[in-house]
Amino acid sequence: MKKQRMEQKIKQALSPKQIQFLGLLQLPIISLEKRIEEELEENPTLEEQEENDLDENTNSFYSPSSKLKFEDYQIENAADSIEDYLSKQLIDLNLSDDTLFLVTYLINSLDDNGFLSRDLYSISSDLLTNNNMIFSEKDLQLALNILQNLEPIGVGAKSLQNCLLIQLEKLHPSERIAFQILSKYYTPFSNKNFEYLMKTLSLSKKELKSIYHLIEKLSPFPAAGFSRNTTAAKYIYPDFTITLNNKEMQLQINKGNTKTLKLSKYYSDLLLETTDKKTKDFLTKKIEKAKWFKESIEKRKSTLKKVIGAIIELQKDYLRSGGESDLKPMKLADVANIINMDISTVSRVSNSKFIQTHFGTFKVKELFSDAFRKDNGKIISTNEIKHQLKEIILKEDKTIPFTDERLTELLGREEYHIARRTVAKYREQLGIETAKLRRIL
Repeated sequence: MKKQRMEQKIKQALSPKQIQFLGLLQLPIISLEKRIEEELEENPTLEEQEENDLDENTNSFYSPSSKLKFEDYQIENAADSIEDYLSKQLIDLNLSDDTLFLVTYLINSLDDNGFLSRDLYSISSDLLTNNNMIFSEKDLQLALNILQNLEPIGVGAKSLQNCLLIQLEKLHPSERIAFQILSKYYTPFSNKNFEYLMKTLSLSKKELKSIYHLIEKLSPFPAAGFSRNTTAAKYIYPDFTITLNNKEMQLQINKGNTKTLKLSKYYSDLLLETTDKKTKDFLTKKIEKAKWFKESIEKRKSTLKKVIGAIIELQKDYLRSGGESDLKPMKLADVANIINMDISTVSRVSNSKFIQTHFGTFKVKELFSDAFRKDNGKIISTNEIKHQLKEIILKEDKTIPFTDERLTELLGREEYHIARRTVAKYREQLGIETAKLRRIL
């Protein structure tokens, strides 16, 4: 027989409005623009406020930014996509309709690197299933040969290895040893196992070095430098800008192209005048939602100001100098305690937003780091250790690069006593390869 018992539990549940506000808080500026546009389209009681109706206050520390010129942060993009570039080359080839269709189909099947990673049997099956068209693998191989004879050389390869082999055969047909290395010894080649290659192929160090230099000049990804039809260009839109004026920092919370909102006077008056119950209920709900959305946008601004203001206060030395040694250890809890807000709120503000300074533009979350105590008792940021690690690797002799064990010893001489596995973790976070892969002849 089951026993019955009473339990008393306390838990905090977020209301739908709180959840939606936290969602708005997390959005970077470009996503907020889209969210406001969506709300304006869905809710007729919400309108865009005209510029001449605005009355904004500024002070020495915070000022709303004027319209941000996104073109100042635009990343240059290629004029043509790889698909367009290849298709233009087909015009003068006088191909039959079926062959032209197949080559075009293969072009549109390329991945972002310009490779055709799918096998011809799968493509043939897709054509039969989706287009009710019967083409043999022989037909597709003919189309693939035509594609692989187009520029850039290497396009349509099934892998990086295949791409390099195609380029080598067309650009340097006499380099048979290089071709042999790529075709039969690709793994030791890519792992830079120099000794194995020299012994197996009876090569001198000078000869192998010459082969590496030749292959390194080839293009590993044929689609590099082209835009893609399927993906939008990427931009960095800073949410915050910090400028220095006579050593005084000024913060701007960038508005971008976000619209300032107001309630529709027409629908507010209509709510007072109408006697139709359905209309009144509809307008009441829409106006209440519009008020909440407008208030949430304003609350978002004030929350951003508080969080970023606290971060700037904690990191003011670093934000003035840009030197890694001035970056203080800082956790989400440190900021949360100052502004008396939840850690999750600070996380949402800092996670996906960018800050522009006089020494660069980076994610706000990069200002956070753990603390490390040196032998002399000084507390520093772990980012300083990463910076020192990067400097050591930049200056190493690449013919005998430092192993992680050696890097641990060298950091220890600078009073950064950390474990080898921590060095490996920091190296990976910096995007630096192992000693074996950094090695050159």
